[in-house]
Amino acid sequence: MKRKTIYLVGIIAVLFIVFAVTSSVFSGKPDSRINAFNNSIAQAEKGNYNEAIKELTNIYSNYSNDYLVNLRLGYLYYLTKKYDESIKFYSKAVELKNNQSVEAYFGLVLPLAAREKWNDVAKSYEKIMSLDPNNYTANLRMGQILINRKEYKNADQYLSKVYRLYPSDYETNLSYGWNLFYLNRKSEAKEKFIYVLMVSKDDASAAEGLNLVN
Repeated sequence: MKRKTIYLVGIIAVLFIVFAVTSSVFSGKPDSRINAFNNSIAQAEKGNYNEAIKELTNIYSNYSNDYLVNLRLGYLYYLTKKYDESIKFYSKAVELKNNQSVEAYFGLVLPLAAREKWNDVAKSYEKIMSLDPNNYTANLRMGQILINRKEYKNADQYLSKVYRLYPSDYETNLSYGWNLFYLNRKSEAKEKFIYVLMVSKDDASAAEGLNLVN
């Protein structure tokens, strides 16, 4: 009897511990990020961007090293055209993921471009391509930046890659067509301009390019 009693007491003790731990977990307060983040999204959907920012800045002192909080604040400050603040929070998001987050770099590009910091924009695209060499947007935008710099040979390596991967893409054909034109590869440029006009017959830029190569 003593052995059975001790056995039952042991089971009851274990069950009590499990119940106590479970109760502690489920009775705890929910993470304040959940409500703050959802409230912020709801405010942003109404166009109340300053209120959306406030929802997150109210908890920021406790979650200054939270990736999503910094990423979201970067975007919200971008929407309110407070570009320096946006750069600060996007940069923090980049750092928090050890410079490995493609999405954080794409976010950072937004305020950098708005500030016309094109060298920093190019560096961001280069970092993205080091993580994702075939990334469509980074390669295309890098090519376009180099066209604007009149660095046509350098632009070719990026635009030719995008074209190889997405040969029917409208924007790729248009940018690549112009770069080929500047490189005096007019027969190749002509094909690209025709492709653009095949999907968008009123495209003025492609029509101008086609007229120049005919």
